[in-house]
Amino acid sequence: MSEISDEIKAEAYKPRRVFLVAAAVDSVLLIAAYFMQDDIILGSSPLAYGALLIFLVLMALGLIACYRNPRLGNRLLGYDVVITDPDKQGVKSDVQYSGGFKSDSAADTKRMNSKRKQARYSRRKLAQVTREMQQENATANRNNNADKTE
Repeated sequence: MSEISDEIKAEAYKPRRVFLVAAAVDSVLLIAAYFMQDDIILGSSPLAYGALLIFLVLMALGLIACYRNPRLGNRLLGYDVVITDPDKQGVKSDVQYSGGFKSDSAADTKRMNSKRKQARYSRRKLAQVTREMQQENATANRNNNADKTE
């Protein structure tokens, strides 16, 4: 059973030649549009011709990117169901990212404020204990010095 699922996943990660064929067809259309430049410009504006060329170039680049990155191409073809693990599908991560930057939720902010309060309390407590120990040591040293002088 595991071998079959491994084979299916391996097949899903293979690049599809469909994207190369589509990019080649798109390139042929681009070359045809370039050779028919005068007819296209007479029928419409030069801006429309430029937009057509830009669209065809970007489409060819996108199709080549889908071939070079099989995960992206297979997702467009509908193989993402095979690629993703059903175990990890419903699990939410505790870190939320928005546009590549970490965004803190209200719960994260509350948790951080609680940690800060606890750290502040423990620092104050440590400082108080340290002062008490220094006072005890100071009184013990005075008593020892007073005993030695007598």
